[in-house]
Amino acid sequence: MDALTEQILNSDALSDKALAEKIDQFLHIHTEEVQTDGRDTFHCHRYEPTSYRVLHTLFEAIPLTEQDTLLDYGSGLGRLGFYTNHRFHNGAIGIELSETFHRAALHNLDQYRGVHRDRLTFIHGKAEDFIIPEEVTLIYCFNPFSTDIFRRVLTNTEKSYENKPRKITLILYYPEDNTVFYIERHTGFRLTNEIAVPELFERDRREKFCIYELGE
Repeated sequence: MDALTEQILNSDALSDKALAEKIDQFLHIHTEEVQTDGRDTFHCHRYEPTSYRVLHTLFEAIPLTEQDTLLDYGSGLGRLGFYTNHRFHNGAIGIELSETFHRAALHNLDQYRGVHRDRLTFIHGKAEDFIIPEEVTLIYCFNPFSTDIFRRVLTNTEKSYENKPRKITLILYYPEDNTVFYIERHTGFRLTNEIAVPELFERDRREKFCIYELGE
């Protein structure tokens, strides 16, 4: 068991915030922050990091490999990339619209001590304008933007697949009903798994991961 996972499993007495601060300190980063500047819009939702406990639940079910490259839309301060890179040594790309959060992610990268930190990239820009590299094998979305933008992101994903056929896994956390409807009716992605977040799903049915796959 890696040291990061061990800390999460032995954290029952800690709140999510206290655990986040502990893990951030372990990784030499700062990601425990929620966007409160009021700049979130109908099309681009506010930044809120996925809790480390929730990330643990997800990646126990779908572990990554060193050959994977994860694309995180609405990456904020970079928590997802740092977490997976430290645990699995995978590549990760973060796309963030906020210049403030992008600069903070770059500062985190400067402080991060992971052995495979050279496999992390953070990009400032619009999700719908990003051309998806052929090495991307997983895409993560925590409800970062509207369905209109998401449709363009999915079109870009299918173009990347056409350029280089491969299995692409799409991970949606807290999915919107209209987003799920569009994926299942208008794309080549197929639902392969649903992972409920322990303790939260009973109060809110959207507290789950929907896992879709394209290809192979």
